[in-house]
Amino acid sequence: MKDYGIYEKVKLNGIVPGRLIRHTRADSAIIKSHWHPELEINTVFEGSSRFFINGRIEDVTPSHVVVINSREVHSSIPFFPQGGICVTGVTIQISYDFLKKVIPDYDNCYFILNNMAERKIQLLLEEMNKKCKTQDAAYMNIYAIKQICEIVYILATECCMKREKFEATSSESFQRFEHVLNYVHENYSSNLKTSEVAERFFFSKEYFCRLFKKNTGMTFNQYVTQCRVIHAEQLLKDTNTRISEIAQEVGFSDEGSFIAQFKKYYSKTPGNYRKMITKNPFYD
Repeated sequence: MKDYGIYEKVKLNGIVPGRLIRHTRADSAIIKSHWHPELEINTVFEGSSRFFINGRIEDVTPSHVVVINSREVHSSIPFFPQGGICVTGVTIQISYDFLKKVIPDYDNCYFILNNMAERKIQLLLEEMNKKCKTQDAAYMNIYAIKQICEIVYILATECCMKREKFEATSSESFQRFEHVLNYVHENYSSNLKTSEVAERFFFSKEYFCRLFKKNTGMTFNQYVTQCRVIHAEQLLKDTNTRISEIAQEVGFSDEGSFIAQFKKYYSKTPGNYRKMITKNPFYD
């Protein structure tokens, strides 16, 4: 287990051995490194996100489901499509205790999806997402248990490998890179400079720039700007703070540069975006 991941306690309610998290709005969450014993499966219907999982990188897209095995340290960042942001989909987390009871020697299992299993699970998750909107609440628990059991059956019979063969061993540079991401998430509002952050984590500036581009698809400065815009979006949604104050709080030098950068990602000014989410309950 990596020592840089934060333990997350997954709250499961009632008799259903798992929970479904629906990303029903233009989602922009940056998820910091964490781990939990629950199995996690992610799929998206629009947009994509990049996952960092125990030293490997996987992108969840409409054509690729990402499985995070029990106790794998993981984090994720959203990608912004050209012309506006939209990352919608579902995450399902399945109870570790349930998996231990129904799968022999579960702690030594590691799930790798093949193409057929991936498509089956994707369809099951799409069905669950639709049923959440239409299913009678009185029978939703029965339906959820049925779907989870089908997913677990597919994983156990078609995708189960010996865990020891697939345990990832992160390189030292990748582990330090994960620390860099956490540092940026915690200090995005500060005046972060590429050379200073590289030096802080014992990288040369040139290697740091290459590593950052390789692992995130963007430069360090672009990533910091994205973090600021994402946190600003949350403040626009959750508070009545003035736009000029939000710009300062998340680290922009002035309101004008904040508005320009925000519009690049959301295709709207901060003011118009706030009006949109206030009027439309879909964005709650």
